[in-house]
Amino acid sequence: MPHSLRSVCSLLSGLVLATTAGALYAQETGSVESRLKSELTVLGFANGELPVLKPAFGNYVDAVQVDNLLILSSAAPQRPDGQFVKGRVPDQVSVNDAMVAAKLACVRQIARMKLALGDLNRVQRIAYVKGKIWSTPEFTDQTKITDACSSLFVAVFGDAGKHARTTEGIASGPFGATFEVETFVEVKPSVTSMEKK
Repeated sequence: MPHSLRSVCSLLSGLVLATTAGALYAQETGSVESRLKSELTVLGFANGELPVLKPAFGNYVDAVQVDNLLILSSAAPQRPDGQFVKGRVPDQVSVNDAMVAAKLACVRQIARMKLALGDLNRVQRIAYVKGKIWSTPEFTDQTKITDACSSLFVAVFGDAGKHARTTEGIASGPFGATFEVETFVEVKPSVTSMEKK
């Protein structure tokens, strides 16, 4: 093959690869929102949209960003109708209902991420999750409940949703909430902060 033809083929090959990579990137950046919409629809949120957040109940804020770490205050499960899921597991709230509650709490955390970051594609990864379940002293299956929350993060963010985690049973919950979740999020640098460097 003549040298000039090889150069043209090489150039075309590079363009195809670049175009494919760009298409894959575009697909990936759009996929977080589409996967989230599917999960929200299953949970009963109208049009698959994130809920409007209720204001903080005390002298604190929902989110604080320190460098590339977004620290979220704990979130309780809020149903699509705005009511919070309350009650102790398993005598007042079944394990299955508590698992749904865990997902609802994580939905609130995702809403906080979007409010703080402006774009969920800025989430580098969910770094840490702590689930707290109001449960009877003899109940020992708390991990199963927190796992529902973890599953939602993975369903929405893919591998970036996999995180370190702890779970604990508590003697009572704030306002009688069945479940609470704390979340730490690693954040991608914004375009502005990259330009400053």
